[in-house]
Amino acid sequence: MKETVMKRRTLNFIIDSVSFINLLALVFTASIIRYVLPPGTGGLGRGLHGGPGRENIKYFWSLTRHQWGDIHFYLAALFIIMMVLHIVLHWKWIKNYLEFLFISSYKKS
Repeated sequence: MKETVMKRRTLNFIIDSVSFINLLALVFTASIIRYVLPPGTGGLGRGLHGGPGRENIKYFWSLTRHQWGDIHFYLAALFIIMMVLHIVLHWKWIKNYLEFLFISSYKKS
């Protein structure tokens, strides 16, 4: 019994850690897509606060805007999978909490 609890805790920690790192990567790729390689600029970039401005920016770390978009998409798909796994691991807690929430409010009325 104790081994399964430890395995479950370890699995939960791994899923939560990977989800957090994935979320940071999503924010990073979104920032690149939004601010470094914005749409409709023809590779001219966006001059934010003394940034590159009118330079010809078509690549960032040897990747185009669309390649960054592909990475962002796959990171988002992975994040959804990780959140489903997170919910599955916590389903008993979610179920008990909802029962407590609705049963206690039902008893009060």
